[in-house]
Amino acid sequence: MTAPDGTYPACTTWLILTYRLPGRPGETTAVRRRLAALGAVYPANAVAALPASSAGERAFRRLRGRIRKAGGVAQVLRAEAIEGGEHLAAVFNEAREQEYGQVITGCAGLAAKVRAMTAADQFGYAELGEMDAELNRLSLLCERIRARDLLSAANSGAAGSSLARCYALLDEFAQGVYQAEVIQVMGNGSE
Repeated sequence: MTAPDGTYPACTTWLILTYRLPGRPGETTAVRRRLAALGAVYPANAVAALPASSAGERAFRRLRGRIRKAGGVAQVLRAEAIEGGEHLAAVFNEAREQEYGQVITGCAGLAAKVRAMTAADQFGYAELGEMDAELNRLSLLCERIRARDLLSAANSGAAGSSLARCYALLDEFAQGVYQAEVIQVMGNGSE
């Protein structure tokens, strides 16, 4: 969470993974993807950092094992920022804020689709199923981001609010689908 003066909270202890891999692009890509999934940031090339946590340490240790099996070398360090810690926290939070931004953007797109289909009076189970699947995907993405949002990024609340609005809109759309089905059944029954 950003403080009123624009600063980020101090994180006194960081986990650092330094590594070197042999020249195999596939393995390097796999390691970078795994680090991105953990929410790690890169203060330097082949140096990844996370706020210290038990889960982060376990993940870094597993990744170190993978790097060693691939013929590389890696170290997992616990470090205290003497200077520049605020910048590292800002980089970490900015990464989470961008991820939350993806949730917010996805919710805006989904809400626009629900509104358009409602305005066009297009209520169907197939559309409801697709939109429900998309909302579940966005919800799971938000949960994954929150799990690694150890420094409380600013967009967390906005992402949660966007999801709540989408759930409410989709519930309204579902009611329209159910009503359309009743009207159709009643229309078919009177023939």
